[in-house]
Amino acid sequence: MIQEVSRHPPVRVALVSGGLNLGGSTTFLCNLGGELIRRGIPVEVMGFEGENPMAADFQKQNIPVRCFGDRREIFEDRIQKNLKHLCEFKPTVVAATLGAASFEVLRYLPKGIFRIGMGQSDDPVVYDMMRHYAPCMDLAAMVSKTMAKTVEAMPEFARVPVVYLPLGVPMSSEGKMAQTGPQRPLQILYLGRLAREQKRVHLFPQILELLKASGIPFHWTIAGDGPDRAALEQTMKDAPPEQTISFAGHVRYAGVPELLKQHDLYLLASEFEGLPLSLLEAMGAGLVPVVSQLPSGIPDVVDAGNGMLVPPDDVAGYARAIIHLHGHRDELAAKSAAARARVQTEFSVAAMTDRWLAAFPKNLPVIGAWPSQWNIKAPLPARHPIYFSPPVRLLRRLAAMLRQ
Repeated sequence: MIQEVSRHPPVRVALVSGGLNLGGSTTFLCNLGGELIRRGIPVEVMGFEGENPMAADFQKQNIPVRCFGDRREIFEDRIQKNLKHLCEFKPTVVAATLGAASFEVLRYLPKGIFRIGMGQSDDPVVYDMMRHYAPCMDLAAMVSKTMAKTVEAMPEFARVPVVYLPLGVPMSSEGKMAQTGPQRPLQILYLGRLAREQKRVHLFPQILELLKASGIPFHWTIAGDGPDRAALEQTMKDAPPEQTISFAGHVRYAGVPELLKQHDLYLLASEFEGLPLSLLEAMGAGLVPVVSQLPSGIPDVVDAGNGMLVPPDDVAGYARAIIHLHGHRDELAAKSAAARARVQTEFSVAAMTDRWLAAFPKNLPVIGAWPSQWNIKAPLPARHPIYFSPPVRLLRRLAAMLRQ
């Protein structure tokens, strides 16, 4: 049920991100912000970098976005700009969603504003960053059950409520019709960053060779961009006519639904995740996931009834799972229907937004006065605070102004 917000003081939500150029974390902002606006709740999205590749998607949903990413401005000045804009927007809730820069904003908010710190990756680096800001949070929001348990066990969060707030994706009105026929080539999709770190795309050539050796017909689409794309394109070659591969490059968010319709399987061989948004999008469209059996995020969504779980150290296991589904098309169809049903029930944008609204306080307190200026200090995780001292700050400002 959608939470009633009209009976309480007006809710105004600011979603602050360290940057808007990472796929899943930025798509989350677009999904949540758009749904809040559709429910009549004012929202603004703010970023600390100039890039906003999803600008058209935010605009389509009438989400105001402010990017404070001028390379000729130092970090402290961008914090000042962000805070001044927040002062103009007058939020009642501020969520820091990605990176230490967004969490720094929480330090300077007036009393009474509900401050949320969000964790999106099951990564020691993320936990180490977040612990510094525990005193600045009224709530810690984690996208997986494992992440929530990890943060709850950290002494810094002993007095901070920790909640499991998984992501959500738009659901189309019609599901994907599973294509049967044992001789029809399986349509395999990878959608995400093409990077060795975390995503382990360097394993793809080995998986490809195992699929080729099996003799099954398939087409593997690799969609996305990243530092390892050129190496993959050079290494991964077709075995025509029935074992082919293509690189789709960057896919705009508006084009993702059509891409998903064309595929049967979603492959993810990651080393760690929070809760992959692309996994939810794929399962919501009826693709069967063949994914790493990770502790975070994956078990919240994927089970034996709707997908194939592969131990991360069993590289050949990804290929075996695909080969198995090729030869068991009835099982493929059943898993496809179950995957879509799971996401539709628990991980839609509507369900996600209901959870976020339920996490807000029932009665928002009176918010203190906003200052006209802020004394911006060194970031809490900074190893060399002197770098942010006033004398060095002047030198850094001068150097920044001289940048091309």
